[in-house]
Amino acid sequence: MNEEEKYLFDLRGYLVLPDALDPQEVADVNTALDHHGVWEGENKLGYPLLKRYNPYLVNAGPLHTTARPVRNLISHPAVLPYLEELLGPDLRYDEGQVLYARQGAGALILHNGNTPWEYPPLTYQVRDGRIYGGHLIAAFCLTDALADQGGFAVVPGSHKSNFPPPEDFQTWEKVGDWVSRVPVKAGTVVLFADTATHGSWPWVADFERRVVFCRYTAGMVQHSSPAPVPSDLPDAEWTPVERRLLRPPYAWHFQHDETGYAEKSRTSVRTEEGWVMDDHSGQIFDLTEDKDTGTGTGTDKRTDAGSERG
Repeated sequence: MNEEEKYLFDLRGYLVLPDALDPQEVADVNTALDHHGVWEGENKLGYPLLKRYNPYLVNAGPLHTTARPVRNLISHPAVLPYLEELLGPDLRYDEGQVLYARQGAGALILHNGNTPWEYPPLTYQVRDGRIYGGHLIAAFCLTDALADQGGFAVVPGSHKSNFPPPEDFQTWEKVGDWVSRVPVKAGTVVLFADTATHGSWPWVADFERRVVFCRYTAGMVQHSSPAPVPSDLPDAEWTPVERRLLRPPYAWHFQHDETGYAEKSRTSVRTEEGWVMDDHSGQIFDLTEDKDTGTGTGTDKRTDAGSERG
């Protein structure tokens, strides 16, 4: 992220990435999503999960079990660097789905926000010049959604709000300049913190709206259950990046071999050799009081694998 992007994301809670998908990618993904049959009450594409909000709005997934090229979006190179900066390089893909909407879909309730603080993944922090996004969503827009057509709605700055949104704001009984329209062209990605209060304006265009939502968390966090893993699609080929994104969540785990227990950790800190986690488990300082000086020796004694973390 450059300085402008970082400023805007921290200010508003979202970032618009125009032309993240090229026209051929948009066409290929749309072709794969055609002939779904959901408006006729069918499921011709074989989605394991279909969530029908109403006759005009459907979520379909899970995304990681769909065919390519749709599945390619999980690790899209135009978006991954932003996710790595905001969530750390050991981020996880947590879940995803396709949104289909047609004229008459209505407004989706404005939901989430920094307050009330509901659970750990919904958090937003900045420490020492670095953003910690908690739970981020990449919305891959496969169709236009211009200002007069409907689409993504967001309350800018609400990812840092100290008060919950009033109920009549959430339910669209009152609408004002606190909620923004985010017009997009097909191929745009809207990257936003799930902490930001968001929803959808009523869809009034005479064509089908399509958005692929990919959700990501830090490597030790799980937002949705069950966690997506490559074995959910056992006969599929997965790239190394996809396998990294589809690892289960953990901060630390332990491996046992003939030398004893060794600690292994997810990566989190960049070094010249790559991304590693600071590990102080092998450093124990001898603070035994020196009889002559009354001070500790401060000797750094390395312990064997299997020592407890200090």
